[in-house]
Amino acid sequence: MAESLSLYELNGILREMIEDNLTSTYWVRAELSEVRTSQKGHCFLELVDKGEADDAIVAKARGVIMRNIYPLLRLNFEETTGQPFAAGIKVLLQVSVSFSEVYGYSLVIHDIDSSYTMGSIVRQRQAIWERLQHEGVAEMNRMLELPAVVQRIAVISSPTAAGYEDFCRQLDNNNHGFRFFHQLFPALMQGDEVEKSVIHALDEIAGEWESWDAVVIIRGGGAVSDLSCFDKYNLANSCAQFPLPVFTGIGHERDVCILDMVANRHFKTPTAVASFLLDRMMEQALRLNDLEASLREGVVNIVENQKTLFRQFVQRLDMISRTFIPNRKAGLEYIMERICSSTQHMLEIRSLRISSCENRFKSILEQGMDKENKHLQYLESILKAYDPQRILNMGYSITSKDGKTVRDVSLLKPGDVLVTQLKNGEVTSIVK
Repeated sequence: MAESLSLYELNGILREMIEDNLTSTYWVRAELSEVRTSQKGHCFLELVDKGEADDAIVAKARGVIMRNIYPLLRLNFEETTGQPFAAGIKVLLQVSVSFSEVYGYSLVIHDIDSSYTMGSIVRQRQAIWERLQHEGVAEMNRMLELPAVVQRIAVISSPTAAGYEDFCRQLDNNNHGFRFFHQLFPALMQGDEVEKSVIHALDEIAGEWESWDAVVIIRGGGAVSDLSCFDKYNLANSCAQFPLPVFTGIGHERDVCILDMVANRHFKTPTAVASFLLDRMMEQALRLNDLEASLREGVVNIVENQKTLFRQFVQRLDMISRTFIPNRKAGLEYIMERICSSTQHMLEIRSLRISSCENRFKSILEQGMDKENKHLQYLESILKAYDPQRILNMGYSITSKDGKTVRDVSLLKPGDVLVTQLKNGEVTSIVK
């Protein structure tokens, strides 16, 4: 049987070799893929190295920061970089190599070079900004024109944020009596879900964008390290292309994030946003006051000019009436006399014409009556000549059958009953 080693013995050999040969500390570049703190205060890390071409993991190692130095290293890192010490960032670590028979290979972190991470953050931020510019959206929201009065405000913030309360209090309790309508669209303002949460709130506002004048994203307070969540491409892209002006008040005096760079206006604090809105409202109020004063002055000038013109018109009217009315009265009297004279003359002519027509009508009527009387006498003589009674008196008779006068004997047949009318009666006979 060949000589064999236990796993513990083999790991012991490896540990001795590492401890004997890797005694120095090394500066190692890596990305944090996992960061967790134990109950005892130690910080355990998972470090990875990714290929530049396909972003695939090419190396992986465990790391640990001992509890006696972890709080100090973390505080210094976050204050210097403005980034949380969390998964997803690139770091430059001073490490020593350790090997345990139970836990295997790991790296013990002694120091962190914050300047390396800051450079990485700057490069990442610059890459996002250049991408937005290349896509032509970086300036879109800043080019939107603000309404004359920004009064209907959609607010994206955490409902429990002190900055949100300060913002609302400053708007609602302003000394000028300006009224603002604002509504909260809740979103997370720190942590890994900030980007997704704020984009969701923006989508809600976009569904009713005509109801709002502007969108305000405010955070207020918090650690500088929490600002990193506002350096995300998707969030910046959504704000840059939003149809309403976007105001931000999420940073501190010396910090500007990508979201600030694409916003229509960016301010350091929520109260600074509220001050801007109040100042803009005051500008519009002063402008309206100036317009009102100009309008009043213009109206007064117009009224005075019209009064002057009216007085001049009254004077001219009075002057004209003194000469025009007598002249018109004389003219009307002359016209009236002419009308009366012409009417009288016309009536006389009409009267003569009527008398002439009356005489002519009587003559024509009398001639017509004579003519008609003669015609009637003529018709009367004819009627008398053809009177059946006169013919009967002369010895003639009239024979009829069934009430019809018989003129043709060939139309009669034996048995027909005939009635013959004579001068003084009728005779009935039967044809044989």
